[in-house]
Amino acid sequence: MSAESGSAQTLVIQPTGGTGQHAGRRDTFAQPLTARLLDSGSRRPVPHAEVTFAWVSTSEQALFEGDRQTITVRTDDDGYARTSPLVAGDSDGIALFTVTAAGAAPEQVEVTVDL
Repeated sequence: MSAESGSAQTLVIQPTGGTGQHAGRRDTFAQPLTARLLDSGSRRPVPHAEVTFAWVSTSEQALFEGDRQTITVRTDDDGYARTSPLVAGDSDGIALFTVTAAGAAPEQVEVTVDL
């Protein structure tokens, strides 16, 4: 998608928090997953845009509060989107999440469920 006059912005998702953290089985991770949405040309934040965080079902399980596999949140004034609490599943290993927003290439983030 190109940013031509009158067309939609081309955006970039930057994972900024929560990725790489560890929690024990059925424990709540210390930090929410966080990503920042930026205009790829100006590098300015994109406020009030929808960002979706979705568990990749081929990885170990970690779910959002309420046993949800996917959550969509709006960015704040500085372009940051933060999820609700993330809870580790029953099996240990890496849990992957895809982060998407309209006009941006998807990104992946991961957390680890420990024994």
